[in-house]
Amino acid sequence: MLVALVLSLFLILAGYVVDALQSSSSASSYVEKVYLKQQSYHALMSILPYILIQLRREDSSVDTLSDPWAFPFVVETERGRLEVSIVDEDRFYNLNYVGKSDLYRTIFERLLTLLDISTGYVERLLMWEGKKQGSFETKFPIKRAPLDSVQELSYIGMSREELYGRTEGDVSYPGLLSFVTVHSSGKINVNTAPKYVLMVLDPRIDGTLADRIIEYRSTKPFKNVQDLVLVEGMSFDILHRIKDVVDVKSSFFRITITVKTGDVETSLVVVYDRNSGKVVYKRLY
Repeated sequence: MLVALVLSLFLILAGYVVDALQSSSSASSYVEKVYLKQQSYHALMSILPYILIQLRREDSSVDTLSDPWAFPFVVETERGRLEVSIVDEDRFYNLNYVGKSDLYRTIFERLLTLLDISTGYVERLLMWEGKKQGSFETKFPIKRAPLDSVQELSYIGMSREELYGRTEGDVSYPGLLSFVTVHSSGKINVNTAPKYVLMVLDPRIDGTLADRIIEYRSTKPFKNVQDLVLVEGMSFDILHRIKDVVDVKSSFFRITITVKTGDVETSLVVVYDRNSGKVVYKRLY
């Protein structure tokens, strides 16, 4: 339903957007490109409300990677390309929860260890958010407020390699930004969480058990948290330890709408909280 509706809207709006891009694609002046971005922004914003309507109409009791919203879709013409992708933010660890409880802190420490990143950043993050007294060397003042963006991790000294990934010899480490967010309910959706996030929920969830969870949910998504014990290797002890930080549904969704023609590309990125019905983040690229 979501795909069909948005594709129909794309076919209506594609002519407008792509014509605007085509008319300016050969322009070299900064002013003309800024105007192009503005025109593209208004066109992309006109699509957004219909996507949000369909998200609200989806079954919000369970969210899985087999739901219609989870599949990117594209409209291509000889003049350009329009694409929409949606990712639920509740599959990730919320950095603003690191100081909420010992469990949230421990999970973050395990994630850093898994990625071979110093756990000393936990203290720096708490100081940056004002949840712990102290200071560290930085050219920026302490924020003393929740993070607005995951990129703020660079302010506490994290390197580009730690954030975006690196290779050491034959070992490749994904970057921390692949597994964290600042926009979520705080609870991790076990129907959509990536392998590394599942592994750090509890010390007894190793790579093998995480793979079993992913394989199980691919054919039979979890309808409630208790269904996790149906996976071979899961126990009620593990479930008891993680039950307060996991869920089977999502509230926050990152929606990316992109239009491209020639070498000119414009993207609108928003984060939508389905529970409150509000857009909590919006940026044009």
